[in-house]
Amino acid sequence: MQFDFLKNLSEKSGRLVVGLDVGTTKICAVVGEITPARETDEGFSPGGLNIIGTGAASSRGIKKGVITNIEHTAGAITEAVQEAETAAGVEIKAVHIGITGRHIGCLSSHGVIAVKEKEIGQKEVDNVIDAAKAVAIPFDIEMLHVIPAGFKVNGQNGITDPRGMSGIRLETNVRIITAAATSIQNLVKSCRRAGLDVIDIVFQPLASAEAVLTQDEKDLGVAVIDIGGGTTDIALFYEGNIYHSAVLAIGGGNFTNDIAVGLRTPTLEAERIKKNHGCAMISCIKGDEEIEVGFADGKLFRKIPRRYLIEILQPRAEELFGLLKHEITGKGFHKVMNSGVVLTGGAALMEGMDVMAESILELPVRIGVPAGIEGSEDVKNDPAFATGVGLALHGAEEDMAEQVSDNGSMFPDIRTKVRTWFSDVLKLRN
Repeated sequence: MQFDFLKNLSEKSGRLVVGLDVGTTKICAVVGEITPARETDEGFSPGGLNIIGTGAASSRGIKKGVITNIEHTAGAITEAVQEAETAAGVEIKAVHIGITGRHIGCLSSHGVIAVKEKEIGQKEVDNVIDAAKAVAIPFDIEMLHVIPAGFKVNGQNGITDPRGMSGIRLETNVRIITAAATSIQNLVKSCRRAGLDVIDIVFQPLASAEAVLTQDEKDLGVAVIDIGGGTTDIALFYEGNIYHSAVLAIGGGNFTNDIAVGLRTPTLEAERIKKNHGCAMISCIKGDEEIEVGFADGKLFRKIPRRYLIEILQPRAEELFGLLKHEITGKGFHKVMNSGVVLTGGAALMEGMDVMAESILELPVRIGVPAGIEGSEDVKNDPAFATGVGLALHGAEEDMAEQVSDNGSMFPDIRTKVRTWFSDVLKLRN
């Protein structure tokens, strides 16, 4: 038996792409219009992505990035997509979606083959990637991404495109991102219940990296840290390729829960307080500031010193960045993070987060907002849209790769090859 829910890219209509960020606290849909390369009065325009609409809804049926109720999740997806349709003036039928959760894994693999024809072609590139993919993984785990990190011909390193080269031995190192098969299936089922086809599934920090990182940062070495509502996703890049990834089960929702418990206020009020008055470091505020806090009945307010709030938030921020330091510095990855750290995600907006991150991680830190797009300034200035925009950029890249697939570039061919999990995941395991 096979699932029929994953549609071929060629079935998309028009030149629109939609990124759907299914998060623990918020579901965000980003609609982009692909602008083709063209000659203008000012010169050559390479084309790009114009954001024409967004939609958001509070998440339901999701915990720590994992779907716990398909019907509730489908309802929230429908709300976000309908809002995006209204804003963009289009009908949305298919989406690129992101996935995260503690079930995500990352491993390295090495492939090597003998070159029989003495000249390397596309067939040999495909075969060496297949050889690298031949690793043992549990039956309930799927390969989400298989990303080549360069090739080696007859022992010569640093080769990005080996086609046409002479040699008798071809090698490659790949990073394999894995995910639980059931999590993939439940995510796609939720989209189907909302009347949407799924074009592709992308590990969320890879999508965020598309939106907030520069190629120079990826080459020199950088960590992108996406602090979402239920999880914090980490992706490390070096020499242009992903180097390591991890998911921590802590996010902005933990800050909100701490406020709700510490100040004895409802969760919605705690979220409002966090967004309007939150700060990660008590040294960043004035000692005489006061804020209003609602009681559980929602009718009365009381005033408290703002430092009471920060005394709740600061320990949680210290815990988060302590865990991140263990993941990055404790494992020696900081030695190649020459461009430092890029914080993104909704929780990155909280005052003092970048200051604390720089202090604990002992690396340069900046806040990452979506770049390389046209359209809404609100989207371009908000790190909460990083994953949604990154998914739309990913879709635009795939679309444009199809348009130039006959120009001799190896990359469209490799994209097709390394995403063979996309057909594998269609098989229902008994």
